[in-house]
Amino acid sequence: MIIGACAVLLILAALIIGQARALARCRFWCKSCGTLFSLPWTKLLFRQHVNEEWRLVCPCCGQKGWCQARRPGKKEGVR
Repeated sequence: MIIGACAVLLILAALIIGQARALARCRFWCKSCGTLFSLPWTKLLFRQHVNEEWRLVCPCCGQKGWCQARRPGKKEGVR
Protein backbone atom coordinates (compact mmCIF):
# COMPACT_ATOMS: atom_id res chain seq x y z
CA MET A 1 0.00 0.00 0.00
CA ILE A 2 2.76 2.47 0.93
CA ILE A 3 4.73 1.54 -2.18
CA GLY A 4 1.68 2.22 -4.35
CA ALA A 5 1.13 5.61 -2.72
CA CYS A 6 4.79 6.53 -3.26
CA ALA A 7 4.53 5.49 -6.91
CA VAL A 8 1.45 7.67 -7.39
CA LEU A 9 3.21 10.64 -5.75
CA LEU A 10 6.27 10.17 -8.00
CA ILE A 11 4.08 10.06 -11.10
CA LEU A 12 2.22 13.22 -10.03
CA ALA A 13 5.50 15.02 -9.33
CA ALA A 14 6.82 14.02 -12.77
CA LEU A 15 3.66 15.34 -14.45
CA ILE A 16 3.81 18.66 -12.58
CA ILE A 17 7.50 19.14 -13.40
CA GLY A 18 6.86 18.15 -17.03
CA GLN A 19 4.14 20.78 -17.37
CA ALA A 20 6.38 23.45 -15.81
CA ARG A 21 9.24 22.56 -18.17
CA ALA A 22 6.94 22.76 -21.19
CA LEU A 23 5.59 26.10 -19.97
CA ALA A 24 9.15 27.44 -19.62
CA ARG A 25 9.35 27.41 -23.46
CA CYS A 26 6.60 30.05 -23.54
CA ARG A 27 7.03 33.78 -23.31
CA PHE A 28 4.70 35.82 -21.15
CA TRP A 29 3.27 39.26 -21.91
CA CYS A 30 3.02 41.71 -19.01
CA LYS A 31 -0.13 43.80 -19.32
CA SER A 32 1.35 46.49 -17.10
CA CYS A 33 4.55 47.37 -19.03
CA GLY A 34 4.11 45.39 -22.28
CA THR A 35 7.29 43.34 -21.86
CA LEU A 36 7.60 39.83 -23.24
CA PHE A 37 9.60 37.67 -20.84
CA SER A 38 10.50 34.06 -20.12
CA LEU A 39 10.90 32.34 -16.78
CA PRO A 40 12.75 29.17 -15.76
CA TRP A 41 10.57 26.15 -15.06
CA THR A 42 11.40 26.29 -11.34
CA LYS A 43 9.57 29.65 -11.09
CA LEU A 44 6.50 28.22 -12.85
CA LEU A 45 5.74 25.38 -10.44
CA PHE A 46 2.34 25.65 -8.74
CA ARG A 47 1.42 28.99 -10.35
CA GLN A 48 -2.22 30.01 -10.58
CA HIS A 49 -3.66 30.15 -14.09
CA VAL A 50 -6.89 30.43 -16.04
CA ASN A 51 -6.64 29.25 -19.66
CA GLU A 52 -3.63 31.11 -21.12
CA GLU A 53 -3.40 33.71 -18.33
CA TRP A 54 -0.82 33.09 -15.59
CA ARG A 55 -0.45 35.04 -12.33
CA LEU A 56 3.23 36.01 -12.33
CA VAL A 57 5.59 38.78 -11.25
CA CYS A 58 7.07 40.68 -14.20
CA PRO A 59 10.89 40.70 -13.97
CA CYS A 60 10.97 44.10 -15.72
CA CYS A 61 8.48 46.24 -13.77
CA GLY A 62 7.96 44.02 -10.70
CA GLN A 63 4.16 44.14 -11.07
CA LYS A 64 2.31 41.01 -9.94
CA GLY A 65 -0.61 40.26 -12.21
CA TRP A 66 -2.11 38.17 -14.98
CA CYS A 67 0.28 37.62 -17.88
CA GLN A 68 -0.75 36.03 -21.16
CA ALA A 69 1.27 33.01 -22.30
CA ARG A 70 2.58 33.16 -25.87
CA ARG A 71 3.40 29.65 -27.00
CA PRO A 72 6.22 29.12 -29.51
CA GLY A 73 5.12 28.52 -33.08
CA LYS A 74 1.70 30.06 -32.51
CA LYS A 75 0.85 33.14 -34.56
CA GLU A 76 -0.06 36.35 -32.75
CA GLY A 77 -3.79 36.94 -32.41
CA VAL A 78 -4.74 33.35 -33.33
CA ARG A 79 -6.29 31.23 -30.56
